[in-house]
Amino acid sequence: MKLWQKIFLSSLFLIIAAVNIISVTILNNSHRLLLEREQTHAISEHEYFEASFSNSVVYSKLADEKIALTSGDIRRIASEVVGGSGRTRDSAIFDSSGTVIAANGMDELLDKITESSFISSIDSSGKKYSVSVYGTDSGHKMAVGSVITTEGMSYSIVTSSDISEIYIMRNKQIDFVRKVSIISAGAISLILLITVLLMLNPLNRLNVYTKAIAGGNYRIRIRERGSQEFRELAQNMNIMADSIQVNAARLEKIAEDRQTFIANLSHEMKTPLTSILGFADILRIKKHVPDSERTEYAGVIVEETKRLRSLSGKLMGIVAMNGTEIQKRPVCLQSMINETKAALVPLIAKNDVRLECLSQDITINADEELFKSLLYNIIENAVKASPKNETVVLNAAMYEGDAVITITDHGIGMTPEVVKKAFEPFYMADKSRSRKAGGAGLGLALCRRIAELHSAKIEIASRPNEGTTIFITIPGEECL
Repeated sequence: MKLWQKIFLSSLFLIIAAVNIISVTILNNSHRLLLEREQTHAISEHEYFEASFSNSVVYSKLADEKIALTSGDIRRIASEVVGGSGRTRDSAIFDSSGTVIAANGMDELLDKITESSFISSIDSSGKKYSVSVYGTDSGHKMAVGSVITTEGMSYSIVTSSDISEIYIMRNKQIDFVRKVSIISAGAISLILLITVLLMLNPLNRLNVYTKAIAGGNYRIRIRERGSQEFRELAQNMNIMADSIQVNAARLEKIAEDRQTFIANLSHEMKTPLTSILGFADILRIKKHVPDSERTEYAGVIVEETKRLRSLSGKLMGIVAMNGTEIQKRPVCLQSMINETKAALVPLIAKNDVRLECLSQDITINADEELFKSLLYNIIENAVKASPKNETVVLNAAMYEGDAVITITDHGIGMTPEVVKKAFEPFYMADKSRSRKAGGAGLGLALCRRIAELHSAKIEIASRPNEGTTIFITIPGEECL
């Protein structure tokens, strides 16, 4: 069952129940007041009848000049009083044994009174009059009883009055209330249904937006209107949608990074592998290799192998932890440049390009292997982009408290549009990303990430067919 149906039915039930309870309470109270009024009137009539019987006994005694009346005289007087002319109220007189000595119009009540404990209860409660209501075939009657003592004998006097009109009126009122309740229930149902639907309309609107958000439309936002509760709910759901959108974007980014990690890792592994393969190939081809050269080549192979192992682990950590803190320490920039140049000898020889390195004695705080990977990537791209017999120039100098490294080539250069996209993560689809075709190479995205981890800034200045210069600015200081 839907919420609006539950609210509608429960509210309708409570309203109808409350109306009926109030109506029944009012009717019962009105009926009770009528009975009390009729009881007061019946007691007054009973008192009059009781006084008439007592007076008749006294009058008969005086008229007959008797000192005491016999039971037969009392019966005669009782019959005269009960059946006297003008009596509109039913009455009966019982002797002390409960035997009827005179009665008028009490046919329907005598059996009920005799069967019940009414006669024996008269005056036993401490009240002067006992009152009871009996249902008869013709309606309802109210009986009033009392006990009087005369001529040394106790007599019970019972009078009754017809109160059927009170019960007929009550039944009519109940029928009227029932009809009014049915009509009111219909009207209340319609009004309540419209009210509930209007009040819960914002909830239906929230449900529509929630389904849209659940369907993946995280950009949708709910208009905050309606009651205070619905406005707060809409605001909280918008906050939830913002969080979901941020988390979804983050998860998509992580998934994308992991999907492309293999491509980046393979590219970065290519750098030391090229050096290892180049020097190993020299050792294989040359028939006579001096011990000094063999030792040098073997040392480069060992160092590049270590670098490959260290680099792969660091790259895995960067991608898996979305940019973990790296361990930086003071290192000599000139030494890193020389080691990078030595690792690039096979590539430089293969492309018939010269590499000229000019560097001041500068110390920077860096992760040595990662920063050498940054230099290697940029120099490799510059070498590949340069024509034969050209020179790639690397210059490192202090400028306004920062170490500024520039790598300049005279290759094919890049257009401004390509420069804008050069550092986009994993921008690989377009072959213009290749420096041989005017791009900046696959490794530039990782270069920028390495620069960010070192609080460094990397920029590109390039023109088509004129060459490219890459600027790396990192905090540093001159060696003393």
